[in-house]
Amino acid sequence: MPPRLTQLRLTLLRLTARLTRDAGGPPSAAELARAAGLSEATMSFHLKALSELGLIERSGPRGRLILTDAARTATGDGIPIYGQIAAGAPILAEQAPDQVTPSLDQLLGVRDGDFLLQVRGDSMTGIGVMDGDYVLVRPTPEVLDGEVAVVLIPGENAATLKRVYVFGDEAVLVSENPDHPRRTYPAADVQIQGRMVARLGLAGPRPSTRRA
Repeated sequence: MPPRLTQLRLTLLRLTARLTRDAGGPPSAAELARAAGLSEATMSFHLKALSELGLIERSGPRGRLILTDAARTATGDGIPIYGQIAAGAPILAEQAPDQVTPSLDQLLGVRDGDFLLQVRGDSMTGIGVMDGDYVLVRPTPEVLDGEVAVVLIPGENAATLKRVYVFGDEAVLVSENPDHPRRTYPAADVQIQGRMVARLGLAGPRPSTRRA
């Protein structure tokens, strides 16, 4: 008989989601067993069933428990996604969600070592990065020409978010706001801390980045 999503297994999925949020990462089978008050043997039985149902996966050497998108839909854990919306010609908005979001880490493609920085200033509004937004940064000492990076400013002991271009022995830091001039430094003095891979905008009115 194929495995079923019983009430206990649904509870285990929800507990896995809660432990993942509270601990900042997915739990091991032993941690989930302790939290659920089950023996490890009983937990192993249910995890096997959940794996066969495509609701949970194991990751890493310690077999951390990762919920699949199907599990998040089953538990309602996530923000409902109501189809799609047009930025051009209108389309009919869906009335019922057909899925829910994966975790924020999965949605942004977060990797080990990535970190967030909160932006202060308006020098990158041209790409939609507003004052108060958060940017996800992937550590790297080098970026391709034109990529947006976190850069340490030579002699100022401060970091900035800019597009980076290297021309011979010079590094040019370019803003996405014409009110902020580009800066040029000796390339050897510029230290790249990481590349911007995503932006998280805060709620509230946001000015248009388009200029006439």
